[in-house]
Amino acid sequence: MTTQRPIGQLKSKATVYCEICGCSSKRNLKEFVYENNPEEIKEAKNKLKVKAEKEYTCRICKSIKK
Repeated sequence: MTTQRPIGQLKSKATVYCEICGCSSKRNLKEFVYENNPEEIKEAKNKLKVKAEKEYTCRICKSIKK
């Protein structure tokens, strides 16, 4: 983990769907950028993609599952 302060952040919005019932929800994602170079920015974009593709289960389905 980096201990220096970020110089900026990338933001993204993604619509995700519950795996069980199919209801939709919006996610507001952000990833900090620590250096101003193309490799660092591309890495931050890839992290945002991974977060957006993460599996989602809504609160109602989570409570029923428990």
